[in-house]
Amino acid sequence: MATQEAPRPLLPWLGRACREAREEKGIVQVEIAAALKVNQATIARFEDGTAWPRRPEEVLMAYASELEIDVRLLWVHAFVRWMEKEPVLDKESEKQIRVALRRLPK
Repeated sequence: MATQEAPRPLLPWLGRACREAREEKGIVQVEIAAALKVNQATIARFEDGTAWPRRPEEVLMAYASELEIDVRLLWVHAFVRWMEKEPVLDKESEKQIRVALRRLPK
């Protein structure tokens, strides 16, 4: 199997998904931070993918609550981005990923 660069973990994509959803709703980082009682820099690091929060479930639930969306949408968005943007280790995996992405509702 010819390998390329290995895919990064999901973490940075989850932060990006949260940032994109937040920006779409016109919510600022400080509002998410206030809901969690953390500082804005903590949210910025999470969204940039440079730091994983201590209580990830609480962070995601705060985004979902503040954005008034189902938390599962954040996970789905992150997984789709991860699958679309990260390198794939082999051709068979790439084929399986493309099939799986086509199954997702648009």
